[in-house]
Amino acid sequence: MPSGKLLTLCGEENYFIEQAVRDLKAQYVDPALAAFALDIITEKERDINRIINSVQLIPSFAPRRLVLIYEPFFMTAAARTEDGEDAAGPLAAAAEKLLYSALENIPDGVLVVFVLRGKVDQRKKWFKFLQSQGEVRKFESFAQWDRTKVADWLSGYLRGKNIDIEPAAADFLVEVSGVSIGALVNEAEKILTYAAGKNKLTLSDVQAVASQGELNTYALGEALRRRDAPEILALTARLLRDGEAPQLLLGFAVSQLRLLLQIKELQQQKKSYNEIAGLLKRNPFYVKIIMEKDLPRHSLPQLKNAYYELQNADLQMKTGLLEPRNALLCALAVLA
Repeated sequence: MPSGKLLTLCGEENYFIEQAVRDLKAQYVDPALAAFALDIITEKERDINRIINSVQLIPSFAPRRLVLIYEPFFMTAAARTEDGEDAAGPLAAAAEKLLYSALENIPDGVLVVFVLRGKVDQRKKWFKFLQSQGEVRKFESFAQWDRTKVADWLSGYLRGKNIDIEPAAADFLVEVSGVSIGALVNEAEKILTYAAGKNKLTLSDVQAVASQGELNTYALGEALRRRDAPEILALTARLLRDGEAPQLLLGFAVSQLRLLLQIKELQQQKKSYNEIAGLLKRNPFYVKIIMEKDLPRHSLPQLKNAYYELQNADLQMKTGLLEPRNALLCALAVLA
């Protein structure tokens, strides 16, 4: 529970922000008294008096009040001076002074929560004010290279529902859903519905629910790792026919080849799979499989050449030297 009367929830992982909002509602709002205990001010509302009055309203007919202010208009992008401070923003000086005063003198029993989704400019005057007057909780997205952490988070999320998941199944789900927790939870909930009654999810369970496009993308990654050129080209052509953008498929191929190249180089430095997994922030089991099954098919010069061709394809796409589809297929052909 927040220690003060003013709280800011911010960051790029919307799932965690909305979960924090749900937790606050559960703590502060009796559903039977919601009309008196909860006020939600959306980003579309631009009446500063509406905000001030809500902040200053003393609880009545309910022991506490929760005021949620989403993306307030006065914290949107404004012109900046040369020294990085806000120039004349969307609030007049008199209105700004009144709002400052209201937030500095929040009545007992009232919690005011600013909800700022997306990237926040922490240099802004208003954000600095919120930091100085209350608590700020930041919910950042996982980085693309944090897939092991995401898979671990997913396993913990499912354990909270008394469900186990095989490591390979968790890795597959992260591979096809990405590192967005919201997207991952949506996929996990679909799988739980499909596998109702089971207490452990397997790779087969996850693949049974995945769309054909997701399965083809996963299969493309497998084909790239085992250097199966005909399958690589066939799957790529199928994904292109299904509407996948060549640029996205190129990015996917680059990420797969980069991982193989990194593991190969570290392997030649006599690093163990556990050491490599730690350095690359990957699942040790996943790294071990790649080292034992896939890397023997690749030489270091071949991987470097393939990686160069993919980077060259990216340049050809961006400069228009080749049509994106052709640039992608020509680059992947060198994997034979």
